[in-house]
Amino acid sequence: MTRRKSSYSRRKSTRSSDGSSRSKSYGEARIERITWVFLILVIAIVQILQQGGMAVPNWSIPFVGSVVLLGSGIYQYSRRWRVSPTTWLAGALLAGLALINLYVSPNSSFLGISLIVFAAVIVVGLLTGET
Repeated sequence: MTRRKSSYSRRKSTRSSDGSSRSKSYGEARIERITWVFLILVIAIVQILQQGGMAVPNWSIPFVGSVVLLGSGIYQYSRRWRVSPTTWLAGALLAGLALINLYVSPNSSFLGISLIVFAAVIVVGLLTGET
């Protein structure tokens, strides 16, 4: 007698925008967690480089953050998974900050704002169950 594994442990129930319950696949939840890890790694790597005396351009943190978020959103969308508006909005905001930093105000540092956006994406994802 072979025992069948329950898919319950690999699925997470979430609420969609219309209020109906939807089950999130293991792969979908995994990609969201990987996105969060990449956001944290961006900050960690930049801090390590700056501690080592290497100059990191001001636009790099919002740019890499936008690449991570928008890349994650595009990947999830291509798999026909639901992508939270938080991912799109935060990615667009970071892309805008990177462009402002490149063309309008090159001496401004958006590190603080980028950290707040990264934290907001993770907190909203934890509270709502999706990012």
